[in-house]
Amino acid sequence: MNSQTMLLSDLLAVFKKSKLLILLTVMIVGGAAYYVSQYVIEPTYEASTQVLIVPKQEAGSNVVDSTQVSSSLSLINTYRVIMRSPAILNEVQEQVANAPDDISEVLLVESEEESQVINIVVEYSDPIVAANIANVITEVFANEIPDLMNIDNVRILSVADVPSDPVAPSTVMYTGIGLIVGFVIGSVLALIRYTFDKRIRDEKEAEKLLALPVIGNIPVIEKRDMAAKRSKPEPVKEDVNPVAKGDETNVPPTKDTRQSS
Repeated sequence: MNSQTMLLSDLLAVFKKSKLLILLTVMIVGGAAYYVSQYVIEPTYEASTQVLIVPKQEAGSNVVDSTQVSSSLSLINTYRVIMRSPAILNEVQEQVANAPDDISEVLLVESEEESQVINIVVEYSDPIVAANIANVITEVFANEIPDLMNIDNVRILSVADVPSDPVAPSTVMYTGIGLIVGFVIGSVLALIRYTFDKRIRDEKEAEKLLALPVIGNIPVIEKRDMAAKRSKPEPVKEDVNPVAKGDETNVPPTKDTRQSS
């Protein structure tokens, strides 16, 4: 447990010393992810519509029994396959301008379990084209089913509106992933930098590496400090009793105290 605590504290110390590197990496990668999601990746719009598969009623009867409902449910998978078949999509291709070459790649047909409702979802870069494809598919499908299946049991529940906001890419998700990736990259760079840097930075690292106590340290003397000391002029010693210039004539002459014999 102590070794794990020491390892964790060492990692935190490494990250703390390299916090500027990690922060810079996070900002660069996160900003790049935001830029890519906003200006590089083409946005995708989603338009959806629904059709209802109604049970076939017997002539002269308005009652729908469980057998008829089960029969309708058994047709759901068949209808889903028909929607994606060339019999439907080729006609949609002719009616929708600027439609993609392969509509099946942008088309999703799904239904809930034990449900008679089929959802048609179209995801495309052009929101108007996406809505047109979804609406035309439901219309063509509803018109073709009586000829294909000899039964008229398809009703359009809802039509697709032109979407205003894209569903992909998610700027928040891309930016969040970029920030996480940037943190990981910055942490790895910090560990690599710490691993290959063999310098001893302070007394604690010296005690830890050498297993010896530190009894003193020598301060670092920069070259510029030594140059400044060498170039500093020494002070000039002045006379204790200087005589001002111009006052030499006012000095009284000394008397000769010697006597002649």
